[in-house]
Amino acid sequence: MKQIGIILNPLARINKKKTADIIGDLKDIFGDKALLCSTNNKEETSDVVKDFIKQEIKFLLISGGDGTICNVLTSYINHSGKNELPVVVPLMGGTINMIGADVGLRQDQLSVCKNLYELISTNKNIPITQRGLLRIEENNSEQPIFGFTWIDGLLYNFMLDYYSQGAGVQVASMLAIKTILMSIADSENGIFKQVNSVVEIDGKVLPNQNHIFLVSSCLKRFVFGFNIFHDKPEPGKNFNTVYMREPFLKESRHKIPLGLYRGLKSDDKENFINEAVKHLRIERNKGYIIDGEIYKNENENEINISPGPLLNIFSPKGEEEISA
Repeated sequence: MKQIGIILNPLARINKKKTADIIGDLKDIFGDKALLCSTNNKEETSDVVKDFIKQEIKFLLISGGDGTICNVLTSYINHSGKNELPVVVPLMGGTINMIGADVGLRQDQLSVCKNLYELISTNKNIPITQRGLLRIEENNSEQPIFGFTWIDGLLYNFMLDYYSQGAGVQVASMLAIKTILMSIADSENGIFKQVNSVVEIDGKVLPNQNHIFLVSSCLKRFVFGFNIFHDKPEPGKNFNTVYMREPFLKESRHKIPLGLYRGLKSDDKENFINEAVKHLRIERNKGYIIDGEIYKNENENEINISPGPLLNIFSPKGEEEISA
């Protein structure tokens, strides 16, 4: 049986123009020690994951963005029926790579692979960082989705614009400037359109019926490395949630730039909540993002978010070590 399994998304940003070269480089690094599969869609990923489960691989390398990682992990958990997962190695290959950046995997994917294989082949301990997953369930879905970050509101609208205009650094910069100008102008349209929904946190229904931003995450840092969260969650037990209403944005706009790096405390009016929670329920939701992948629905849905399984992630600056 193979110890290493690699899933490569050929449509990911870095892989798209040189898929064959990257596959060749990965084969040069691992030789016959790894199962290497290129998958174009969720169906192909599902078939590969089933084989990896049979092989009982110990290291799961994923070459693609955060959406690819979410799809692979969701398939792995739902097919195996277990909370025990291989050590995950996110290879920075997509447009959005929050997961890899959060655990310190900022090198290119081939450098990460060489580093990992050196440790495995010399029987050295493997440094890992532990994170929890979110378990996301829709009222009309047969199986849950597992991911690190769930978003609706402002950033959901931002990402819709981002992808509709072609993505890339220039588009992101233009939209960031647009967002700042709209904030200054007190705009209530477009990106800042309010979400009309019922939000319940740990069994308590919030008194308000709308918000402009809602995010839950098991990561320590957010987009662009921002440290927006106030509490430190316990992996597998709770997760960070930030909830913001328009009155808080208008009253506390001057605090937000600093809050992107230090986090902001909840306010007593419940226009802003920033804390670790055990359960989040959202009624009347019509769209959201999980780890960079957009899920858009025609009908209103109820979303339930709870702690998912623990995950060991390969990390050069790992907090713990395991045997190879």
